[in-house]
Amino acid sequence: MRLTKPILGATLLGVAMFAASSALAVPGVLTVSGTALTQSTNTKGDYVSKKHNFTQKDVLFLLAQATGYASITNSPTKLYYDPDTINTNALDSIQAYDFYGVFYCSNSVDGRIPLDGIDGSGDYYSYIEFDYYNGLLWDIDDVNVEGFWQPGAVEYNTILAEGNNKGTGYGNGILYIHSDPYYYNLPNNYAGGDGYPPHYYYANDYFGLYQDYAIVIHGALQFGASLNSSGTTEKEAIKLSGSGDGVWDDNTIVVNGKVKFNGTGPEDLF
Repeated sequence: MRLTKPILGATLLGVAMFAASSALAVPGVLTVSGTALTQSTNTKGDYVSKKHNFTQKDVLFLLAQATGYASITNSPTKLYYDPDTINTNALDSIQAYDFYGVFYCSNSVDGRIPLDGIDGSGDYYSYIEFDYYNGLLWDIDDVNVEGFWQPGAVEYNTILAEGNNKGTGYGNGILYIHSDPYYYNLPNNYAGGDGYPPHYYYANDYFGLYQDYAIVIHGALQFGASLNSSGTTEKEAIKLSGSGDGVWDDNTIVVNGKVKFNGTGPEDLF
């Protein structure tokens, strides 16, 4: 896929709406790494698999291809995530409740590059989502859904360990990074009943116009949060480990990966 300027006509509008959204609460850097298997054949024509390592550099390459911002591949671009901020862009999406979680890249060339927004037709678009149920009731004002988590589509159960101004939730989650901005909300379980395939199908739908790259990691998640002694500063850490499928430059892949996040910010900002 050749890099171009962003394909969405209202990219600048998306930037403006992002800048006007709520102040960041607990921002931090999110990193992704793992392995991907691709299909190949040997000299006899037999099927064989090939393993490829992928790092944060490859994730940034994917986002550069998706958004058209070539500078995303520059060092030291960082991928930021804030799980505690309401995503005001997604309020007009199909989600029936508040959407928590904001992603953006940042570097010295283009500054803050939003990874979701509203296009010229008023439709929501996104290049990355992190969906899970946050069972720590004292966190983010008793709102426990992150991303496009939906009952019946992403696992609900969370095992909690709390005490001494800290807590940890153990559950499951999905990280979805993709080049087609309109294939967000991967775990949507409503599409399968009306003649359309479930959205999981679109994770590796490289026959589409834009979906040339996609990585899915679905598995065990650990979400930890702690407060300082005065209760004014919160630290959060997330670990996700799992597998999934996707596509890379028109080649289907099977992924095993790990996701890590650490953030710090003021508690009870909203």
